[in-house]
Amino acid sequence: MPRRPSILDTSFAATTIATVGRVYRAVMFASMRIDVDPRVVALLRTREPAVFLCWHQDLLFTFGWLSRFNVRRPTAVLTSASRDGGIAAALCSGIGYREIARGSSARRGAAALLHLSRVSRDRSGMSVAIVADGPRPPARLLKPGGLVVARDAGLPIWLLRTSWRPDASLRRTWAKFHVPRPFARGVVCADGPILVPPDLDREGLERLRGDVERRMNALADAADAKVAALG
Repeated sequence: MPRRPSILDTSFAATTIATVGRVYRAVMFASMRIDVDPRVVALLRTREPAVFLCWHQDLLFTFGWLSRFNVRRPTAVLTSASRDGGIAAALCSGIGYREIARGSSARRGAAALLHLSRVSRDRSGMSVAIVADGPRPPARLLKPGGLVVARDAGLPIWLLRTSWRPDASLRRTWAKFHVPRPFARGVVCADGPILVPPDLDREGLERLRGDVERRMNALADAADAKVAALG
């Protein structure tokens, strides 16, 4: 049975969400002090495309920080096909992401990944940003979609992590979602580039998936430790 439309499906709601997202990003980043990995800054100042992966728990500020470079480097983003994904899509559109693909492992995921691969191949310089553990638990367990996009589009992978002090994580959410406060201290850490061979088969993809998952968790732990040591 078709889902009944709600107020969240209207253009007015999308415009409102996008506006709130732009204002929130401007206020929060203007008040924060952030230490950034110079390697990723050097990359983002170029027009070289890449696939950026982060965990669900820090997606709000990782995607928010990454979007500050969208004028120079157009970036597509993957959000789920759910109603929450619709809110995320409106936010991402509002802060400058050029292409929004809707899908997840539960619904329309294969089509969304194929669309991202085609977009990044066909539009010169188009990067892709993906939440690597998807919209559902378990947290910090890598799904292979980002690797498939990187393989099919011939793009390098960069892992990103934003961590903050004080930590305002929502402990009751499945991903322990991070919601930094104004005037927080933050770090942006990166690991890459990771190259995906174009002829990588299913077994090779699974081996790479496990390696990238370990590297993402190590990056997250290192970033959390680094920000905890800040004065």
